[in-house]
Amino acid sequence: MTHTLKNSFNQATLGSIIWIFLLANISNLKQNIPFTFIWNLLLIGILFGLVFGIIYPYLWNYSIFKASTNILISTVANIFCVFLGVRLYSIDMFNLMKPFWIGIILLTLIVHIIGFYFYAQHKSRQLKNELNNLI
Repeated sequence: MTHTLKNSFNQATLGSIIWIFLLANISNLKQNIPFTFIWNLLLIGILFGLVFGIIYPYLWNYSIFKASTNILISTVANIFCVFLGVRLYSIDMFNLMKPFWIGIILLTLIVHIIGFYFYAQHKSRQLKNELNNLI
């Protein structure tokens, strides 16, 4: 389990850092980027790695919490990552997003509930197929 989580953290972190650097280069094409902004981009990548490389795989593959607890933990982690990531990327963008925080939280919660519903159906089909193959 630890090896799998470490690999997924490394993949998610590296992939998101590359993705964020590409987006930052496209959006700031003719501007000089301060060195501290590069550290912010690295921190955003690490945040994405923690949430999508460790927290999500652990919650959905290894944890024994109830579904509602998994949904709540993943929603809170996702919201924290989004708000902190946007804040690190641009204070102006964060200020534009602040008035809509309730809608963002509700939308994130709804998407996690729907995602869990489809994930549970998929896992149930997988288990059914495994049991049928054993018979």
